[in-house]
Amino acid sequence: MSQIPARPTVTEAMILAAAEVVAAKIDADAATIAEYYEHPTDGFELAKALDKWAGWDTAREDMEALDEVESLVRSALAAAEKQWFAEHDIQPPFPVGAKLQCRSGIVGSIAGIYQYQPAYFEVKPDGQDDAASGSRRLLIKFEDAVAA
Repeated sequence: MSQIPARPTVTEAMILAAAEVVAAKIDADAATIAEYYEHPTDGFELAKALDKWAGWDTAREDMEALDEVESLVRSALAAAEKQWFAEHDIQPPFPVGAKLQCRSGIVGSIAGIYQYQPAYFEVKPDGQDDAASGSRRLLIKFEDAVAA
């Protein structure tokens, strides 16, 4: 089985770019927003950190604007993952139907490939009754998949 190249992660450049967009909306310093942002976080938590550690006095409107930082960072990460997937011709390391060992000791079968993010399996836990609980699936990154 071939080694899957490292999946992109959130970078300082992604965070700063997102902070710049939001800073322009609330007339604030992008570098300070980026310094106190931790992925993942929402506008409320970011506002609390800025208030506590940067001496800000954020208003509700600022907090709502700060919510956008996370959305922009997630979008940048999703774009980087799509590019990574295409550039490296990432292939599933296991076929649909294979058994995987999932978190917390759960074992399940690969039900398919997740269509909304690249390189994720949809895994149906063994013993799950879809009629009773719906078609809940665990999402497992290709590179984290372990045969059961």
